Amino acid sequence: MALILGLLLVVLTGCKIQESCTADRDCGGVQVCDIPTGNCVWECEQDSDCEGFNFTCEDHTCQFQCLDGELDCPEGMVDICGAYCIDIYEASRPDATSDYSGSDESAPVSRPGVIPWYNGVLTPAEAHAACQSAGKRLCSPQEWEVVCSDIGERVYIYGDEFDPSACNGIDTFCDPDDCGVYPGCWRDCQHQNYHVMPTGSFPDCTNPFGIFDMSGNVWEAVLTDDGVDHFHGGANNCADSPLAHQCTYDGLAAGTFPTDRGFRCCSDGAPPP
Repeated sequence: MALILGLLLVVLTGCKIQESCTADRDCGGVQVCDIPTGNCVWECEQDSDCEGFNFTCEDHTCQFQCLDGELDCPEGMVDICGAYCIDIYEASRPDATSDYSGSDESAPVSRPGVIPWYNGVLTPAEAHAACQSAGKRLCSPQEWEVVCSDIGERVYIYGDEFDPSACNGIDTFCDPDDCGVYPGCWRDCQHQNYHVMPTGSFPDCTNPFGIFDMSGNVWEAVLTDDGVDHFHGGANNCADSPLAHQCTYDGLAAGTFPTDRGFRCCSDGAPPP
């Protein structure tokens, strides 16, 4: 009985015997959250803990270093510091158009002006398989974040300050003649105009690497081996775009349950001939 009362007291008072987490933000910015166990842990202990190319473990953090030379990347991709290649645009089906996401799932392509390949139940495993059909692979979280943040220099793909008009978000289509465009205007204007847009529709939604749409439009799957589905970048329908559109924000792992799920591919590339 004493044990039962003690456990009940812990529940009622909100006291916890051991700290737990559901997202990285719960770990105070010092450690990261191991989602399956709910424990705050160091991001890495050794180099092998860092997924992706040319990441090393320094002070328990995965650090990226640019390499000499430039890779020969497949069409529609760009070289990232000689370490790997990444799609310029969100993946789309070969038969996609500016108003149709297509039905041909033979292999994804990276091209502007078309509706991306997305749906509400896409998993990273499915996205990885699609990338493999194009001779590529799904990006790791580290690879994805390095590009979006311009190697840690930016909070969003376009800069440090949230801009509701830079990328495709829930506030983007507020009527400027009605209440203007600002964070949260979709609530004030009671509009429901947000929707997925063709790739590359927002010229300011880019960075020095020349990559588009990593903030907003559709969530982008990344590949891990921790048994948890991870998505980055936010989407057009995120109620808290200033948070969800950040390069380091992890959607499903943080409990936001992304609906418009897409992806972009990475590749090892090849040394120049």
